[in-house]
Amino acid sequence: MKKTRYLIAILVLGTLAGCKPTQKAAPQEEVQEDTVEVALIPDSTLWGHLGEDTGMSTLQFITDRGDTLEIYRTNQYTGEDGQLMGEIRNLKDQFAVTLAADGESLLTAINASQLMRKWQADKGEMQIEKDGSITSQDLPYRAWQLWNGRIMLTSTQQLEYGTANRVDTMEIVTLNRDSLILRNRLNQLIKFG
Repeated sequence: MKKTRYLIAILVLGTLAGCKPTQKAAPQEEVQEDTVEVALIPDSTLWGHLGEDTGMSTLQFITDRGDTLEIYRTNQYTGEDGQLMGEIRNLKDQFAVTLAADGESLLTAINASQLMRKWQADKGEMQIEKDGSITSQDLPYRAWQLWNGRIMLTSTQQLEYGTANRVDTMEIVTLNRDSLILRNRLNQLIKFG
């Protein structure tokens, strides 16, 4: 029995000797970085021109890659009409087309050839060029592109620490030979003639 007590005492002492006092780690300050994640929706715009079989209910669309698509002007599931911006006056005009989720119905068709010209507004004029640039003395816009059925206008702004590019994404409300009306994110209309 003495042996057993002696053995237990040695085990307890051995265990206690192996234990080290724990120190609490000093709390570390969390350093938060200022990061901005930009989630850019992929561009689904198809570029091409209209084919001879374009009619009242369908657009025959020939992509720049040579694919021929038959696109319904009215969504077959929802009954909503797609938006046609610009006129169908020349089958060689370049169009930018976006499709509904079914892949067969029109969301927007923008006559990009008709968009590329000189436009006059109250505050100045701008020349929309084929290469994606904008020439203007009075308006701040320097570049443009169509993205998912909307027009993106880029301007360069002078700030106290340098220059920065600003991109304004706008909805095309009207596009015809005589007028271009855009709606910005504040729901304001910008009219060109």
